[in-house]
Amino acid sequence: MTAAEGPTISVVVPAYNEERYIAEALEAILAQTDPPLEVIVVDDGSTDGTAEVAGRYGDRVRLIGQENRGCPGAFDTGFREAAGDFVALCPADDVWEPRKLEWQRQSLARHPDVDVSFGAAERFGLASGAHHAPRDIGVLDTRAFAREMYPENLIADPSAVVRRSLYLDLGGYEPLVGEDYEFWMRALSAGATFHFDPRLHVRLREHGGNLSYRALEIWETKHLIHERYAELAGDPELVRRTLAHDLLMIGYCRAALGRSGDARRSFRASLGTRLSPLSLAAAMAMTVPGVARAVSSVAPRVRRVSTGIGG
Repeated sequence: MTAAEGPTISVVVPAYNEERYIAEALEAILAQTDPPLEVIVVDDGSTDGTAEVAGRYGDRVRLIGQENRGCPGAFDTGFREAAGDFVALCPADDVWEPRKLEWQRQSLARHPDVDVSFGAAERFGLASGAHHAPRDIGVLDTRAFAREMYPENLIADPSAVVRRSLYLDLGGYEPLVGEDYEFWMRALSAGATFHFDPRLHVRLREHGGNLSYRALEIWETKHLIHERYAELAGDPELVRRTLAHDLLMIGYCRAALGRSGDARRSFRASLGTRLSPLSLAAAMAMTVPGVARAVSSVAPRVRRVSTGIGG
């Protein structure tokens, strides 16, 4: 496929202390059957050998160093430096399938109005299994997809390519854990067009240092996003159910950290949002001396549950 048959795609790889994994990520990017316009690694203040590993690829990789600003700040630098029509997101610990960019350029050439194209993803490492996906494939109905996205993030960000002008027009990522989920919801609210390809695009590495194990912070962020974009759900009962579940999970996380008072308040807030057997049982258990420890012993299991925030 020639450049005239599809948009140009830059790849942005944010990296913070990813010396162990970044070479595998870069090898998969550089081995794409349809190579990207450019590969930009944003070294976000790493203190290990991340920059040295990335530097070994010479002019095949453009290395940008900056003080640590977190993943949102690293992505933001990459988007603003990129020259492509679209930007493909690839955290340094994930691994693309060989035809990912080929498939996406083909899809974008067929559907020039698409702003975000994403594909199927699966996890490996400390956890395994498929990332949740939308029911439909191809160009998605915005209202229906927004309703699906409201309770859970269905887009694995390393599987996505994003129109660069959309990112800039919407003001980029917010400095949040789960910045991608908030951005997808903001893009849906603005009427952006999404496309889903059910073929496997990326393998998401699960390890103790990445976002899926920052359970409390992630559930608190999900709750903030669900409050902010409640109108996108188009269903008051779905909103109540989702917010109540967020508060229940926040309570479990707080209990796991030994924050019993905060956990009780979260369980009561969950009950006040929507009555459910789980919230009622948790709230009652936390009022009984000694039983709070039992709740706390169960709570760490939420760390092994997919949080739906992103890769």
